[in-house]
Amino acid sequence: MLACSIFRYIAINWFKLAPLQTLRSCLQFLKISALSLIFCLSVVAGNVSLRYLLVLFTQAVGATTPFFTVMFACFMTSKRESWVTYLTLVPIVTGVIIATGVSNKDTKKFLCFFQLGNWIFQW
Repeated sequence: MLACSIFRYIAINWFKLAPLQTLRSCLQFLKISALSLIFCLSVVAGNVSLRYLLVLFTQAVGATTPFFTVMFACFMTSKRESWVTYLTLVPIVTGVIIATGVSNKDTKKFLCFFQLGNWIFQW
């Protein structure tokens, strides 16, 4: 976070990549502070969870973020995304399914079957 702050300062003040914004109210400062605190707690909780969970599992859960973001946005706003958005989620979800079970014998059989199908469809 310190590195992000330093790079942000350089990008805004030296390279003028974005306009400098000032705080408009105490309420805005409180909202930013609350968001920062929640983000810090999230990072700490994620790091502590590595003590109890496999890294592979935590990576798999993190990789499903786009899928759940689209689903929750659809649920909360009642708006549908374009079919391209849903189509791009297919390789993400498939990759997570494959990555979480590579050590499983059934998954290895599935991968062999998947590769065989790939060879057949290439002809």
